[in-house]
Amino acid sequence: MINLHDYVSVGQNSMYSKVVQHSDTSESYSSGLKNLLATPKLIHMAIEAGIQTVEPYLPHEYVSVGISTSFVHTAPTSLGMTVTVRTSIIAIEEHNILLEIQAWDEQGDIGHGKHKRAIVTKEEVERKASERTQFLTNREH
Repeated sequence: MINLHDYVSVGQNSMYSKVVQHSDTSESYSSGLKNLLATPKLIHMAIEAGIQTVEPYLPHEYVSVGISTSFVHTAPTSLGMTVTVRTSIIAIEEHNILLEIQAWDEQGDIGHGKHKRAIVTKEEVERKASERTQFLTNREH
């Protein structure tokens, strides 16, 4: 198995920024609130930042997969504002990487949390997916 300490380190981080578009708003999720950043979109940004923090440094046969996210969205962000999310590696344990999430806009903090990613081989993920998909093939016959 891969020794993650050879590729990533505690403190390593990445940032992801985006101007809030209509497709990022709560309105896309049938909420009564218009023109505000939707929590699922903010979490998606955090996951993207997490991927950028880890994957560019892994050997090509490995990939990171998200296994858990805990996030608190603390303040609203309006359409047209810029959101920045930073993820920082805070722990490396066996084949798991724990990231701290911090999010803010031009007015200040808007959320925080944790995100865990497991490091696995692409081959392993594809094999497991194929095994699970076999269920559909068997069910149809």
